[in-house]
Amino acid sequence: MAESFTKQRELASLYCFYKSLKNQPLAESMTYAGYTARGLSSDAKLSLIDEGIKTIWGEPNIRNGNLKKEDVYSYHFHGQALKDFLSRQGGASKNYKYGRFDGLQGSRLPSPFTLNTSIYDDIWNLFDARHRQLFATKATGQKDSWQPADVYLFSGSETAVLNKVKAIKEASNNLPPTVFVAQVNQYLVKLFKENVLIGISLKASTPPNEPKAVAYNDEYDQDFSPPKFGKAKILRTSNGYVHQYMQLENKGGSGTLDFIGNSISFQAEVSMDGTSPLKYSWESKSPTENNAHVTEMKDMVRSNKENSLARANARGGSIQKDIKFQPLIAEFTGKNWNYFVPKAGDLKGKDEKQTASLINRYARFWSGYYLALKNKSNLVTLDDVYIKDKRGKVVVSNGTRKGTVEYFTELFTIDAADSAYVEAKYNLKKSKKFAGNLRGKLRGLIIISAIAKAEKVGRLGEFLTRAYYSAGKIKFTVDDLYAPYVKIQ
Repeated sequence: MAESFTKQRELASLYCFYKSLKNQPLAESMTYAGYTARGLSSDAKLSLIDEGIKTIWGEPNIRNGNLKKEDVYSYHFHGQALKDFLSRQGGASKNYKYGRFDGLQGSRLPSPFTLNTSIYDDIWNLFDARHRQLFATKATGQKDSWQPADVYLFSGSETAVLNKVKAIKEASNNLPPTVFVAQVNQYLVKLFKENVLIGISLKASTPPNEPKAVAYNDEYDQDFSPPKFGKAKILRTSNGYVHQYMQLENKGGSGTLDFIGNSISFQAEVSMDGTSPLKYSWESKSPTENNAHVTEMKDMVRSNKENSLARANARGGSIQKDIKFQPLIAEFTGKNWNYFVPKAGDLKGKDEKQTASLINRYARFWSGYYLALKNKSNLVTLDDVYIKDKRGKVVVSNGTRKGTVEYFTELFTIDAADSAYVEAKYNLKKSKKFAGNLRGKLRGLIIISAIAKAEKVGRLGEFLTRAYYSAGKIKFTVDDLYAPYVKIQ
């Protein structure tokens, strides 16, 4: 797997905050226009970069193009965006310590800038397994489902803060774990408002949009107001509305039979009272054989084309699967998020007759499910439903109800069969990922059904806003357990 360079990106942004708050500008030569000039050599690009950022990234990474143009664009604005935010809060003149929400480990840093606090990591370490499992079913938890900050600034006494958190923990030991987390969050709101501890979520910028700093979850519970959403709509794109590829063919010319694409995607807009409408792109992708999709949002932002929008470079976050996403889907469909999705091996009976009976049972259910979505909702685009052989000939198509039953029958037959069956009929090998991708398609239909039903009962705005807020770790209700942070995007 290719290196992501997340550490370098986060540390370089933190360095930009340091420089801005010290009133020390970055190198004037480091501009987006200069870095993206055509025909510029790697040596010329290297010469443009601020020395501190050069130290953090390392010259080989810059020469190799790992420092992206979007990084250079972001660094140009990040420091001032945070400084403007802190100025509005009266905290720009404080003497801060700097930390990364992954401990004090880091790469080379330009002196005198350094990582000199681990306070947020230390607070997280006071969460026991029962507290952490509020953010993931595994005992280790998922800290960014509580606090999505990548880096943070601190201007207080670590001992005093940790003693306060320990006191909250001791007082709530015999109470439900939500009590401790909620009270810690309220204390963190106080520290946030007083500019003592500022968590910062970093998002890659999308030119020509200048990054801005916006605070979330920074209200005390007694002052909390839920979002006021209004009308919602699914926007038509080149793929239609809520779309999922359903066709199977020679995927990428690889000689294997598999589904084309593995995601559900659409663009949404929700009007919001008192603020700009939510405009974002939804994508549910990368399903596995036994688990739900990864579902993430990206804001729709101004593009370089006049009067048009584009997906932001940075994702707005992903919805925690078992804590948030699966219950959301179940609430709106009235069924389990995995309802009637066969487990691997469920389609193989003790003999051919029983196998055929099982395949027929699942095929009739899912063909009816598909047709109900296709015929009863104007939000859904599910037209590309067929199976092609190696020559590109359509072998199975769903043009009629009978054809739809045949299509799903064939899907489950392929699932139960070995590669020899697929090779004999389609002159292609059966994909090793077929079982997982098939179940992903079925769960995709369940997700689409949740959206269609939300629209039918007049709750589409609620569904889309809840999903967006869950992905961004933004409080939708007063009971949500997200910590305060400022997002720079």
